[in-house]
Amino acid sequence: MVLVSVSPETIARWQDAFRGTMMELVGFTIVSASKQLVLAEVPFKPELRQVTGLFHAGVLLTLADSTATTLANLHTQSAPEDFDPARFPLTVQLNANFIRNSETSKLVAESVPVHVGRRTIVVRTDVRDAGGRLLATVTNTLVPASDGGGNSTGQDRR
Repeated sequence: MVLVSVSPETIARWQDAFRGTMMELVGFTIVSASKQLVLAEVPFKPELRQVTGLFHAGVLLTLADSTATTLANLHTQSAPEDFDPARFPLTVQLNANFIRNSETSKLVAESVPVHVGRRTIVVRTDVRDAGGRLLATVTNTLVPASDGGGNSTGQDRR
């Protein structure tokens, strides 16, 4: 299998698109991306912790879901540089297994495809702390927005 990486310029454009979104709020950063593997991270910030001082579980899920969506998006768009909102992947099912939590300098997520079909994409994401300890394993099932009940503006069609 040949690993074709997304260019740093394209990743920088994606990061610019995150401005004003939840991904910017938590500090979501794509480290590297290909159709076979996406690596991303979130830094530890006091506002991302729960009352015990550890990362809030929602931050782990936000990181996992955003990383999985990045990987799925590479499969649904015609090219990494292109963006068709109707082809943007939406999570329709998410399963999370939390193993432990951490107060660490950052969280690191690694997403890999489990299944890439015509209508669904299944992605497994492992979230680890800065020391490499596994914190959570998350599985997402995603579909393009045009197949998932949303329209290009992100509004529900129901």
